[in-house]
Amino acid sequence: MFKIKSFLFCLPFMITAAVAQEPMYVTTGTAYNLDTNQVIYREAYTAINEMGEVQVDYLNSQGAKIATKKLVYQGEPFQPTFVYEDFRDEETISVQYEQARMVVRHKDMNGTRQKIIMDHASVVVDAGFDAFIQLKWDELMKGKPVKFDFVLPTRLTSIKLEVEKISPALSPVYNKEYGDSWIYFRLQPAKRWISIFADPIHLAYDPNGKYLMRFYGRSNLDDARGIPQDVRIEYGYC
Repeated sequence: MFKIKSFLFCLPFMITAAVAQEPMYVTTGTAYNLDTNQVIYREAYTAINEMGEVQVDYLNSQGAKIATKKLVYQGEPFQPTFVYEDFRDEETISVQYEQARMVVRHKDMNGTRQKIIMDHASVVVDAGFDAFIQLKWDELMKGKPVKFDFVLPTRLTSIKLEVEKISPALSPVYNKEYGDSWIYFRLQPAKRWISIFADPIHLAYDPNGKYLMRFYGRSNLDDARGIPQDVRIEYGYC
């Protein structure tokens, strides 16, 4: 049975909850600019609670909170509901269930739009891609691509993606000095003529525990101007 993992990350910038009255984070990722290697933002996660909830806070390079997301895992582990709020431009994105219907909403300066996805039994939502890869691990290890539908909330639709295991030499996240035991995946549209990313997304996993170690590609967090950005996110655990 799949279990949502709780991670402990060694984090020198961690704010003491008793002083700052912030949530107690148990893991984080640090996002870097692909060209300058400078820190752009950090994403910090709380442990999953008894209600199946996880809070994700996004902090800029100075440590100020710029966005937050609440994930709720109550059904399939690859289908968390969520509400995302960007404090910089008041953008809100959500995927919720209402009377067994999947309702996707996007609110920005142009107003609020929504769409109901009726056929959603196997649709992957947001951070659920990590759970999906873990669930399909044995199949992926055989070297065959695995296709799945993924929700694109800002477009109020879903798209068929394809994930496959690739050799380390084909992955931009590979470093010959470490990560030799990692497993590398490429994530891209199943139909090559559809362009939703500037380039494919690349992922690196530690097979001992199936932990996501690196993410390379289009971020779910826009830059301060509201423009999509590509990043490298480093994850680490204690």
